Amino acid sequence: MSIRTPSPGTPPTPGTPAAGPRSTATPPAADAPRTACARAADALSRWLVAGATQAPSGAFCGWRDEETGELSAPYPEITGYILTFLTGLGPTAAARATDAADWLAARAEAGDFAARSEKTQGAVYTFDVAMIAHGLLRFGRATAAPRLVDAGLAYADVLVRAAAAHGPLPPVVPGTEPGPLPAAWSTRGRVHLLKTVQALLAAADQGLPGAMRLATSLTDEAHTWQEPDAFPPPTRPGSTVLSLHALCYAAEGLWMWADHTGDTRALDRSRALTAWVWQQRLPTGGFPGFVDLARGAPTPVGERQSDVVAQTLRLALLHRLPDADTAAEAALLSADLRHLADGQAAVPYRPGAPERHLNTWASMFAAQALRLAADPHPSMNWQELV
Repeated sequence: MSIRTPSPGTPPTPGTPAAGPRSTATPPAADAPRTACARAADALSRWLVAGATQAPSGAFCGWRDEETGELSAPYPEITGYILTFLTGLGPTAAARATDAADWLAARAEAGDFAARSEKTQGAVYTFDVAMIAHGLLRFGRATAAPRLVDAGLAYADVLVRAAAAHGPLPPVVPGTEPGPLPAAWSTRGRVHLLKTVQALLAAADQGLPGAMRLATSLTDEAHTWQEPDAFPPPTRPGSTVLSLHALCYAAEGLWMWADHTGDTRALDRSRALTAWVWQQRLPTGGFPGFVDLARGAPTPVGERQSDVVAQTLRLALLHRLPDADTAAEAALLSADLRHLADGQAAVPYRPGAPERHLNTWASMFAAQALRLAADPHPSMNWQELV
């Protein structure tokens, strides 16, 4: 099974329909929603390529406050994501990405693999390390930059060594925490770690010992989930509250593995997870960050969360979910955009929240989701997905 496409080139100009064959039997009016999605994806890409959330150091931050313009702290994981997103998007994007990559490479060369020093000091989150590793490997290979490839391999090797030393890959490398961390899916859970297979596959392609073995062991864990006793899998042990964000990460990782290896079991499991998350759609559209299973049926926890909306839409389009109203979700996501100067747009993290945090990762996810929604034959390869 293959759903690979070449890496994207420069984003199309506004108003340009997404690439792909157009059926002559389709009335022109039916193309209007796709054209709107393409324009929205273009506007999001412009904002990201313009570096609206890039710090002077080259690092990207998690968000920019729409009212004050204030940036959040530099965010290594998101800086890794942006490298994957910007690769192949033209000279301006390459300049932004080079500054970001140099910042990440310098951290690796200094032995600094911490996730967010302003919040958790030296704690090393393996998920974050993987997103950074893949971004460096993808951009480093695309630009023939050995220093960046070496840095990417150094980050990926943190994963291999952590798994070798501590058994299954831990969400946080033991001994790096400043003290007890809050119990959350990101500190105690494991299902979201399936997305680390993207970095491990890229590192294995570069010959990193142990990378493919670890990726295989992670996907093997997912094959132990049996309905209904262990499906959907808990995102934090001992809690009935499930993070839809984490479940999407798991579905993404399984989809990546299937795209690279042709593993149909992984593809089926990814599709099943995606279908389950889709069923948690809010009555008004969109998806919350969490649902609680304690009442015997999922209960939404919190308001609509843009990153989960974009992730779920992206997965549903890649899996061609037959019962998913992807057009309605794409329209909702487009409506949530904040349109800015110079034809740019960004997505607030929580559209209904009083604070207007224009979010970097949600905007990346949304740009890819809307690009897929604009395409009559949506496709992507495992290396492109952020």
